Amino acid sequence: MSELPYISILIPVYNVEPYIEKCIQSVMAQTYTGGIECIIVDDCGTDNSIAIAEQLITEYNGSIDFKIIRHEHNRGLAAARNTAVAAAKGEFIIHVDSDDWIEPTMVEELVKRQQEIGADIVSCNAIAHYIDREEKLIEPDYASKEEMMRSLIKMSLDHVIWRRLIRTSLYKENNITAIEEVNIGEDHYTMPRLLYYAKSFAKYDKALYHYNCLNVGSYMQSSSTSFNALRVKSDVESLNILIGFFNVKDPIYLEQLYAIKVKYIYSNFFVILKHGNKALYKELSTDWKSIEYSYKEKVGVKAISDKLLDPSLYYLNQIRVFSRILIKKIFGIRLYDL
Repeated sequence: MSELPYISILIPVYNVEPYIEKCIQSVMAQTYTGGIECIIVDDCGTDNSIAIAEQLITEYNGSIDFKIIRHEHNRGLAAARNTAVAAAKGEFIIHVDSDDWIEPTMVEELVKRQQEIGADIVSCNAIAHYIDREEKLIEPDYASKEEMMRSLIKMSLDHVIWRRLIRTSLYKENNITAIEEVNIGEDHYTMPRLLYYAKSFAKYDKALYHYNCLNVGSYMQSSSTSFNALRVKSDVESLNILIGFFNVKDPIYLEQLYAIKVKYIYSNFFVILKHGNKALYKELSTDWKSIEYSYKEKVGVKAISDKLLDPSLYYLNQIRVFSRILIKKIFGIRLYDL
């Protein structure tokens, strides 16, 4: 077996006072002997998260090298991810969100799996913790890189950046960064770009990551029960980023991305109308026009008609008809008058 690689664990921190201790202690408990650095990015929260982290590090007497990097002002999750990656010295990166925690053997077991086949990305299972239940998040068994890519670009939890060991050079040699100000679901447009450059990937069939869904202040928790215009805009921008990337790199995924975008925009139209967000409606309607143009340019007129006749997307025709009526009634405008 080759020499064990140095690992960078990256933790962005912003207002996670009730959870940061458990997170950092789970890093301190790692059994891996090949060398670990833990880079904590202080994104200028307003609570005692960083003070707690500093106290834990002061009292720590283990071999992990802890570093805290401070932003001058709050810049958001995407910027915090970029700061951590830029500072990482490890051959591989593991992202850990600051309200989550990891099993003591996570680094050791993922590195062992990586060394067995030389993979650029190794993914494990996770456990999602809710107030009333736990759910196991199983990493699928992908038969090919294309199958994994098509799963990652869907609007699902398959695309998460955490629960993975990722070769650092995928980021640094290919200039893969998160887009500042697109902070919600930034991993949706990051993981597919990393996978594109990866030569191989592997799965480790064990739950080593704990995904905390108890944080009522987190985006994912709060947005699940109320309309969040920022989430809608960020999700659409995430799809736009991927469309732009694959338009240049590999157009094979464009048709699926456009279809996902069509479904997403129309599935949100009625919620947007209900909340009277005219500005967001106009923005998405303009985006819909660009979708039609892009379909004609990139996948052909016939392709879009075939997609809309597909059973899984057939409802879009119904939404389109009813949306014209509701939009005109509420806003006094038509879909194509914007």
